[in-house]
Amino acid sequence: MSPLEHLQSITESLSRYFRFSTDLEFSLETTPHAITAEKARGWREIGINRLSIGVESLHDFELKAMGRDHSRAEALLGIETASLAGIDNICLDFMYGLPEQTRASFQATLLEAVSLSKQFPIKHISAYGLEIAINSPLLLRYPRECPSYPDEETFVQMFDDLCQIMEDAGFMQYEVSNFAKPGFESRHNLTYWRNQPYFAFGVGAHRYVDRIRSANSKSFNAYVRNYRESEKIEEISPQDVWVEGLMLALRLRQGLDLDDFKKRYGIDLEEAKAAPIKDLESAGLLERISKAGKKELSRPADEQGLSDTEKPTKFLRITRKGLPVMNSIIGALI
Repeated sequence: MSPLEHLQSITESLSRYFRFSTDLEFSLETTPHAITAEKARGWREIGINRLSIGVESLHDFELKAMGRDHSRAEALLGIETASLAGIDNICLDFMYGLPEQTRASFQATLLEAVSLSKQFPIKHISAYGLEIAINSPLLLRYPRECPSYPDEETFVQMFDDLCQIMEDAGFMQYEVSNFAKPGFESRHNLTYWRNQPYFAFGVGAHRYVDRIRSANSKSFNAYVRNYRESEKIEEISPQDVWVEGLMLALRLRQGLDLDDFKKRYGIDLEEAKAAPIKDLESAGLLERISKAGKKELSRPADEQGLSDTEKPTKFLRITRKGLPVMNSIIGALI
């Protein structure tokens, strides 16, 4: 079978065991050079309605430095091909902090992405700072201390540019590294960041259900031979569950719902972490906001004559200033 036929077979198998919503978001991740007119039409026909394209950069010299197997021209062609096939929800994934990348070149990539969104149905843009794995082939070409990487100050400036350019273009920042037109936030990603359960199937797939995190073998042969025997299973402790819940929720620009957190994990953060919250607020790194996105009322709702149902939902949110040091902020709250 062709890859498309495999995908169709998987979809048909899942439909025998699950009832799909009529409002299903069916995403597929792909590299630009893998997109052809035939594939894109096939994807559309089997129900894929969101395509995430790993563009990484729109500069050939940066793609070459990263060892990517596609070019700028292939990225642009892939976007156009997907659009012509009728896929009307396209996500572009980028990276910053790349070797040979400058602040100006990253700005140019983002501005071109915005320009492309006016021609094609690009509804979502993500950009992640480069994190290099110890055994990455990239380290052989560009060791960690290599001057080809942007310095720390430039890295932070790149993130600031990302936030500003996306905001100016109408892409709402709903998570630290993810921006979307209203209503086009990734549903799968939101499930993950809200620490909610999700299923997964196939080689290398990860799932999280009832405090059990499990991963299938990355080896096709091992998975086919005995998928249960090769499965890695980890039970998440109650302590780790709330820690992960806090870490993930604070990545969302909506912030952490304080009442919901207390209900789910039995922890009143405002009481348990009063001192660090106060210090972080004083430093301008953390803020409390209402559901409407405004800063918290200066007095408790009951003192202002509001009923329980009228009381604003309170969120704890990392400020724009605090995002570059998010890990330190989370560490102070754990």
